Amino acid sequence: MNRRDLLKKVGLGIGTLAVTPVTVSLFQSCQSDLDWNPIFFKENEINFLIELSDLIIPSSQEIPGANELELIKFTDIYISKVLSLEEQKAVTDSFNTFKSEYLKDSEKSNLNRIDLNSITKLLDYYLVENKSKHGIWTNNSMTSNNSLCYLFLNSFRKLVITAFKTNQYIGENVLAFSPIPGEQKGCVDLKEVTNGRAWTI
Repeated sequence: MNRRDLLKKVGLGIGTLAVTPVTVSLFQSCQSDLDWNPIFFKENEINFLIELSDLIIPSSQEIPGANELELIKFTDIYISKVLSLEEQKAVTDSFNTFKSEYLKDSEKSNLNRIDLNSITKLLDYYLVENKSKHGIWTNNSMTSNNSLCYLFLNSFRKLVITAFKTNQYIGENVLAFSPIPGEQKGCVDLKEVTNGRAWTI
Protein backbone atom coordinates (compact mmCIF):
# COMPACT_ATOMS: atom_id res chain seq x y z
CA MET A 1 0.00 0.00 0.00
CA ASN A 2 1.48 3.38 -0.95
CA ARG A 3 1.47 6.37 1.39
CA ARG A 4 -1.39 8.08 -0.42
CA ASP A 5 -3.63 5.01 0.01
CA LEU A 6 -2.59 4.72 3.64
CA LEU A 7 -3.59 8.35 4.27
CA LYS A 8 -7.01 7.67 2.79
CA LYS A 9 -7.49 4.48 4.83
CA VAL A 10 -6.57 5.81 8.24
CA GLY A 11 -7.88 9.32 7.66
CA LEU A 12 -4.51 10.74 8.69
CA GLY A 13 -5.39 9.94 12.27
CA ILE A 14 -1.81 9.87 13.54
CA GLY A 15 -0.86 13.00 15.37
CA THR A 16 -3.56 15.36 14.25
CA LEU A 17 -4.77 18.32 16.25
CA ALA A 18 -8.20 18.51 17.81
CA VAL A 19 -10.45 20.09 15.21
CA THR A 20 -12.70 22.64 16.85
CA PRO A 21 -15.15 25.10 15.28
CA VAL A 22 -12.42 27.75 15.58
CA THR A 23 -10.04 25.55 13.59
CA VAL A 24 -12.61 24.95 10.88
CA SER A 25 -13.48 28.65 10.62
CA LEU A 26 -9.79 29.49 10.35
CA PHE A 27 -9.42 27.07 7.49
CA GLN A 28 -12.49 28.41 5.71
CA SER A 29 -11.06 31.92 5.93
CA CYS A 30 -7.78 30.63 4.45
CA GLN A 31 -9.54 29.11 1.46
CA SER A 32 -11.41 32.31 0.66
CA ASP A 33 -8.46 34.70 1.13
CA LEU A 34 -7.08 35.46 -2.33
CA ASP A 35 -4.68 38.18 -1.21
CA TRP A 36 -2.96 36.26 1.57
CA ASN A 37 0.16 37.57 3.27
CA PRO A 38 1.93 35.51 5.93
CA ILE A 39 1.39 36.65 9.50
CA PHE A 40 3.66 34.44 11.58
CA PHE A 41 6.29 33.27 9.11
CA LYS A 42 8.42 35.63 7.04
CA GLU A 43 7.91 36.09 3.30
CA ASN A 44 11.30 34.55 2.50
CA GLU A 45 10.41 31.41 4.50
CA ILE A 46 7.13 30.61 2.76
CA ASN A 47 8.48 28.84 -0.35
CA PHE A 48 10.71 26.69 1.85
CA LEU A 49 7.72 25.75 4.04
CA ILE A 50 5.57 25.05 0.97
CA GLU A 51 8.18 22.57 -0.27
CA LEU A 52 8.39 21.01 3.18
CA SER A 53 4.60 20.65 3.43
CA ASP A 54 4.48 19.17 -0.08
CA LEU A 55 6.95 16.48 0.95
CA ILE A 56 4.66 15.65 3.89
CA ILE A 57 1.54 15.51 1.69
CA PRO A 58 2.61 15.25 -1.96
CA SER A 59 0.19 15.42 -4.83
CA SER A 60 -0.75 12.40 -6.92
CA GLN A 61 -2.76 11.96 -10.11
CA GLU A 62 -5.98 11.67 -8.09
CA ILE A 63 -5.38 13.85 -5.04
CA PRO A 64 -3.89 17.37 -4.80
CA GLY A 65 -1.06 17.83 -2.34
CA ALA A 66 -0.20 20.48 0.22
CA ASN A 67 1.10 22.96 -2.34
CA GLU A 68 -1.97 22.78 -4.60
CA LEU A 69 -4.29 23.04 -1.60
CA GLU A 70 -2.27 25.97 -0.18
CA LEU A 71 -2.13 24.37 3.26
CA ILE A 72 0.64 26.74 4.37
CA LYS A 73 -2.01 29.46 4.75
CA PHE A 74 -3.82 27.48 7.44
CA THR A 75 -0.55 26.63 9.19
CA ASP A 76 0.57 30.24 9.31
CA ILE A 77 -2.79 31.58 10.48
CA TYR A 78 -3.29 28.80 13.05
CA ILE A 79 0.07 29.52 14.69
CA SER A 80 -0.54 33.27 14.77
CA LYS A 81 -4.19 33.17 15.93
CA VAL A 82 -4.46 30.07 18.14
CA LEU A 83 -1.10 29.43 19.80
CA SER A 84 -0.07 31.36 22.89
CA LEU A 85 2.94 33.71 22.76
CA GLU A 86 4.97 31.09 24.62
CA GLU A 87 4.00 28.42 22.10
CA GLN A 88 4.76 30.77 19.22
CA LYS A 89 8.23 31.37 20.67
CA ALA A 90 8.77 27.60 20.83
CA VAL A 91 7.82 27.34 17.15
CA THR A 92 10.17 30.20 16.25
CA ASP A 93 13.08 28.73 18.22
CA SER A 94 12.57 25.23 16.85
CA PHE A 95 12.10 26.47 13.27
CA ASN A 96 15.24 28.60 13.46
CA THR A 97 17.19 25.56 14.62
CA PHE A 98 15.75 23.45 11.82
CA LYS A 99 16.61 26.17 9.27
CA SER A 100 20.20 26.19 10.53
CA GLU A 101 20.41 22.41 10.20
CA TYR A 102 19.01 22.61 6.68
CA LEU A 103 21.41 25.38 5.61
CA LYS A 104 24.35 23.45 7.03
CA ASP A 105 23.32 20.19 5.34
CA SER A 106 22.51 21.81 1.99
CA GLU A 107 25.52 24.15 2.10
CA LYS A 108 23.23 27.06 1.22
CA SER A 109 23.55 30.58 2.58
CA ASN A 110 19.80 31.29 2.66
CA LEU A 111 16.38 29.79 1.93
CA ASN A 112 16.06 31.27 -1.57
CA ARG A 113 17.56 28.25 -3.34
CA ILE A 114 15.81 25.16 -2.03
CA ASP A 115 17.49 21.77 -1.93
CA LEU A 116 14.74 19.14 -1.81
CA ASN A 117 17.25 16.35 -1.20
CA SER A 118 18.41 18.02 2.01
CA ILE A 119 14.85 18.62 3.22
CA THR A 120 13.95 14.99 2.47
CA LYS A 121 17.07 13.77 4.24
CA LEU A 122 16.21 15.76 7.38
CA LEU A 123 12.56 14.67 7.30
CA ASP A 124 13.63 11.04 7.08
CA TYR A 125 16.23 11.42 9.80
CA TYR A 126 13.91 13.03 12.34
CA LEU A 127 10.54 11.45 11.55
CA VAL A 128 11.32 8.02 10.07
CA GLU A 129 14.81 6.69 10.76
CA ASN A 130 15.02 7.58 14.45
CA LYS A 131 11.58 6.77 15.84
CA SER A 132 13.24 5.17 18.86
CA LYS A 133 14.61 8.60 19.83
CA HIS A 134 11.29 10.46 19.61
CA GLY A 135 10.59 10.00 23.32
CA ILE A 136 14.05 11.27 24.26
CA TRP A 137 13.78 14.26 21.93
CA THR A 138 10.31 15.08 23.27
CA ASN A 139 11.45 14.92 26.91
CA ASN A 140 14.54 17.00 26.12
CA SER A 141 12.72 19.52 23.98
CA MET A 142 14.32 22.97 23.84
CA THR A 143 17.64 21.61 25.14
CA SER A 144 19.36 20.19 22.04
CA ASN A 145 19.37 20.81 18.31
CA ASN A 146 17.95 17.34 17.63
CA SER A 147 15.10 17.96 20.07
CA LEU A 148 14.29 21.35 18.55
CA CYS A 149 14.38 20.03 14.97
CA TYR A 150 12.13 17.11 15.90
CA LEU A 151 9.77 19.43 17.80
CA PHE A 152 9.39 21.70 14.77
CA LEU A 153 8.96 18.92 12.19
CA ASN A 154 6.50 16.97 14.31
CA SER A 155 4.40 20.06 15.08
CA PHE A 156 4.51 21.27 11.49
CA ARG A 157 3.48 17.84 10.22
CA LYS A 158 0.48 17.79 12.58
CA LEU A 159 -0.63 21.21 11.35
CA VAL A 160 -0.28 20.24 7.69
CA ILE A 161 -2.22 17.02 8.23
CA THR A 162 -4.98 18.89 10.08
CA ALA A 163 -5.16 21.43 7.27
CA PHE A 164 -5.43 18.58 4.76
CA LYS A 165 -8.23 16.85 6.65
CA THR A 166 -10.26 20.05 7.04
CA ASN A 167 -9.83 21.22 3.45
CA GLN A 168 -13.19 21.45 1.66
CA TYR A 169 -12.02 19.69 -1.51
CA ILE A 170 -10.49 16.79 0.44
CA GLY A 171 -13.55 16.55 2.70
CA GLU A 172 -15.98 16.34 -0.22
CA ASN A 173 -13.95 14.39 -2.77
CA VAL A 174 -11.36 12.23 -0.99
CA LEU A 175 -12.71 11.37 2.45
CA ALA A 176 -16.18 9.91 2.96
CA PHE A 177 -18.67 12.78 2.92
CA SER A 178 -22.38 12.86 3.71
CA PRO A 179 -23.91 16.36 3.75
CA ILE A 180 -27.12 14.96 5.25
CA PRO A 181 -26.13 12.20 7.68
CA GLY A 182 -28.54 9.28 8.04
CA GLU A 183 -29.27 7.13 11.05
CA GLN A 184 -26.50 6.23 13.47
CA LYS A 185 -25.15 2.72 12.94
CA GLY A 186 -22.56 1.94 15.57
CA CYS A 187 -21.01 -1.33 14.46
CA VAL A 188 -20.60 -1.31 10.70
CA ASP A 189 -17.76 -2.34 8.44
CA LEU A 190 -16.04 0.80 7.15
CA LYS A 191 -15.30 -0.95 3.85
CA GLU A 192 -18.99 -1.47 3.22
CA VAL A 193 -20.14 2.00 4.25
CA THR A 194 -17.38 4.22 2.81
CA ASN A 195 -15.26 1.91 0.63
CA GLY A 196 -12.62 1.99 3.36
CA ARG A 197 -12.31 5.78 3.50
CA ALA A 198 -12.34 7.74 6.76
CA TRP A 199 -15.22 10.14 7.35
CA THR A 200 -14.62 13.79 6.65
CA ILE A 201 -14.48 16.21 9.58
